Amino acid sequence: MGRHTKVLITLLFLYWQLPVTKVIAQHTSMEHHQRRETSSKNIYLQMMDGMMAEMANIPITNSPEEEFMRQMTPHHHGAISMAEYEIIHGKDVKMIQLAKSILTEQKSQVIQMNRWLTQNPDIFLSDSTDYRKAMNKTMDIMMESIPSPEAPDTLDRAFALVMIPHHQAAINMAKVVIRYSTDQLILGFARHLISEEQIEIDLMKDFISK
Repeated sequence: MGRHTKVLITLLFLYWQLPVTKVIAQHTSMEHHQRRETSSKNIYLQMMDGMMAEMANIPITNSPEEEFMRQMTPHHHGAISMAEYEIIHGKDVKMIQLAKSILTEQKSQVIQMNRWLTQNPDIFLSDSTDYRKAMNKTMDIMMESIPSPEAPDTLDRAFALVMIPHHQAAINMAKVVIRYSTDQLILGFARHLISEEQIEIDLMKDFISK
């Protein structure tokens, strides 16, 4: 094979490789865009992770009432963070309005819980082993119900799909403390929480079913 033939073959080889390289680059860029878009739609899952880490750091006590309030506070913080993000970045008017309602409601309840904890420094002690097992089960159910990162196709649907199991967990937690507490203030708070959050769950289920 002559020298010029070798050069020609080399040039042809390089020429035909150029489109392939371009396609690979475009595909890589598209994958990066899709990952970034998916991450944006599932920012609520990241907020849930932060909430669970905060709840895991709550010290164990011998009072179902105190433990409920201390666990429910970061749980509400998770809802507050998600609602704030939906209000700023969401597109659906109904979901944004619901997020505003959740934000107002959960901030108010956090104030109530902090006030209760401040005003009850000498909380009576009780055996909370069974209570804790029941409460841990509520978290297991919530984590099993959380959608996969690929599930939502819009930010608003992502908000609803993540907030539904979040709210359901709060309802389940409230039902547990109702079984184990005799504190009338705690019982009233828990029943009110169940009523409000069930209404919001129904609204979100109606939204994602359309």
